[in-house]
Amino acid sequence: MLRIYNCLAEAHDRGLLLLAALVCLTGSAVAIGLLRRALQAAPRSRDGWLLLGGMAAGAAAWCTHFIAMMAYLPGQSLGFRPLPTLASLLIAVACAVGGFTLAARRPVAREPAPASSPSPPPAGGPAAEARPGWTRQLLPGGALLGGGITVMHYLGLTAFGQDGLVLFSWPYVAASAGLSIGLATLAMAGGLRPDRAVPAWLAGTLALTIGILSLHLTGMAAIEVLPVPLGHDGQDAAALALVIGAVGLMVAASAAAAHMIDRRTEEDGVLRLRRLADSALEGLAVVRDGCILEANASFQAMSGLPRESLIGLPLPGALLPQLGPGGSGAGGTSDEGPVLRETLLHRPDGRPLDVEVLVRDDVPQPGKQVFVLRDLRERRAQEQRIIHLALHDSLTGLANRTRFVQQLDAALRRAAGPAAPAPGLALLRIGLNGFKAVNDLYGHAAGDAVLRGYAQRLAALLPAGGVPARLGGDEFAVLLPFAEEADVTTLLGGIEALAEQPEQIGGASIAVTAAIGIALYPMDAANAEALMANADIALQRAKVVPGRATCFYQAGMDARVRERRRLAEDLRGAQSAGELMLFFQPQVLVATGQGFGHEVLMRWQHPAQGFVPPDRFIPLAEESGLILPLGEWALREACRAAMAEPRLGRVAVNISPVQFRHPDLPAMVASALAESGLPPGRLELEITESTLMGDSRRALDILRQITALGVGIAMDDFGTGYSSLGTLRSFPFDKIKLDRSFIREIGESAQALAILRAVLDMGQGLGVPVLAEGVETAEQLQRLRDEGCAQAQGYLFGRPAPLAALALPGQERVA
Repeated sequence: MLRIYNCLAEAHDRGLLLLAALVCLTGSAVAIGLLRRALQAAPRSRDGWLLLGGMAAGAAAWCTHFIAMMAYLPGQSLGFRPLPTLASLLIAVACAVGGFTLAARRPVAREPAPASSPSPPPAGGPAAEARPGWTRQLLPGGALLGGGITVMHYLGLTAFGQDGLVLFSWPYVAASAGLSIGLATLAMAGGLRPDRAVPAWLAGTLALTIGILSLHLTGMAAIEVLPVPLGHDGQDAAALALVIGAVGLMVAASAAAAHMIDRRTEEDGVLRLRRLADSALEGLAVVRDGCILEANASFQAMSGLPRESLIGLPLPGALLPQLGPGGSGAGGTSDEGPVLRETLLHRPDGRPLDVEVLVRDDVPQPGKQVFVLRDLRERRAQEQRIIHLALHDSLTGLANRTRFVQQLDAALRRAAGPAAPAPGLALLRIGLNGFKAVNDLYGHAAGDAVLRGYAQRLAALLPAGGVPARLGGDEFAVLLPFAEEADVTTLLGGIEALAEQPEQIGGASIAVTAAIGIALYPMDAANAEALMANADIALQRAKVVPGRATCFYQAGMDARVRERRRLAEDLRGAQSAGELMLFFQPQVLVATGQGFGHEVLMRWQHPAQGFVPPDRFIPLAEESGLILPLGEWALREACRAAMAEPRLGRVAVNISPVQFRHPDLPAMVASALAESGLPPGRLELEITESTLMGDSRRALDILRQITALGVGIAMDDFGTGYSSLGTLRSFPFDKIKLDRSFIREIGESAQALAILRAVLDMGQGLGVPVLAEGVETAEQLQRLRDEGCAQAQGYLFGRPAPLAALALPGQERVA
């Protein structure tokens, strides 16, 4: 040791020795860094990094050696033979490249253990996959590197032979070789250590630096140079040392620059990859050794933490619990691959977030996992919306039939319990009268507005505990717990008034009325189905009884309602079964008694009940909507009959209010005329004054379209409705039909006679003929002649009969 100390303290130029140490440290740092970079590179580029790292290590060792030799001051001139000097450089570089390549070679994967004896995977990353194999590679690689540096050193010492004779002390030679190989092996261990990147790189750099410098000092102590005459200028040696040092630093700088360029390129790739990951809607977190290595923007937003706070956090851990027992990562795997699991992501604000987790282990770099998180808030909201839509009416927001029945069942169970808050339940079924006319006159948007407005007012009116619902169409329901029946009666007045509150839509004031049927629990029914049915029966009764808005269920209503519904059902098949037929009633000129036309009347011959009166089945047809196909059938049949039998004269067909509100009525009339070939002047449509009320502009437009076809228009049942002179003046009527109720009383009532005279005067003033209905006696006919009535119709001239039964001979055809 004293010899080594004297060699260091007395035989070296300290300035050049520090330069050698600087070159050695710089080159070692670059070489170990390139070795670590080679471990991370793909197989195709790994060899290039190993070559560059070996060249940096060999050049650093060679430059350090020759600068340190120039710092050596043995007292005689030094000279370098070219060939040994070049050979030493090549040997240093070749051994360094070979040592790096040998140490960095991946171990051969062992066969997997049998399934019957599983063993846990080794910890520590990829280099720990097979620790014995890694050690077996490390020792030869370190020996080759340290041995190559040793050979380079002693071969370079032979360059002294030009100006002096070099003698070796072999114990020191052996010691220097051992130090070089041992420290080179430690340097290799630092370069190949997979974890703790900076400490491992620093340890490897220091080990390689100390190994090269200790080799030089020990090796220089092992030589003795025999004296020869001095003739060498020390300044030349110093200059040469500086040149070699500069070259060595340039080599190290070039390698470092390549490393930095690669690192910059890698960082750019990572940045591009991060931007791509940030564009994903799912949260992505890359995990290594159970800790977060990288997280995209979506994961940061879900977790409520910035990227800097996420890096290094355990996953699974406080953020995300362990999900799958016996599986890979947190999500578990199955035979089909990774399994999706639902769990909670714990945010720092204390609000957990529903997420769906998928863990991928099949990533390119072993030892890493990718956690994929999908935010389930939108899905949960969609599920809630779907559930809400399934149980609520989309137009009004009230409970639908399904939800209402559920609430009714629950309320009945509570009411049947011993601690029921209210002993009784009232079920109200509400139907809006005339709602179809609103749709026909103003459109479905206006109808929807009426329904929404009524639903809002109904929900606001109900007391606590009341449950409103829309069962469908224009029908609503209310479930109301009550202690006294007077509570129900009090509420009914407010519900009746609700429907009459008008809706202002597009400048029009639209109002409807409501019919209400009520069934009470437990008086009227003991279960939900019976209670709903009985309330519906009461509702139907409220609709058909004139002037009655509400109706409580009573025993015995069932039979009447069933009979009405059965009749409505039979009416649906009456046309196809040939049970409907047309009857014709004559119309005559009062002055001469000569017939000029017939009114067409629909009759129904029921197979079991015989002829059903029109006042029974026509309302059923209007309520069910059957009046549209039945009315069209009647119009087409009447036109065909009139065309086939000219002696019928002009035929008058009644138009229902429901038909008149249909927008295709003018087209349907034109089609019937064209199909039958009947001249338009032989067809007359009878319309009641109430049909025209509401949207007068639309009604006037329809009448004008019909009269443009050449078809006549008669106002039917005049005197029973509004009987407005303004209606006669505003609409293009060709005839006024005075209701039969006035004809029956003209011989007994002065008021009936006055009305007859007034109507006749109006008709004469407007130039419109008046037809009196219901003439049954000669006295009535004579009174009509005396008053100047133009036309008449009634049993006196003939009862309604099928075309085959009419007495037509001798009747003149009237155009």
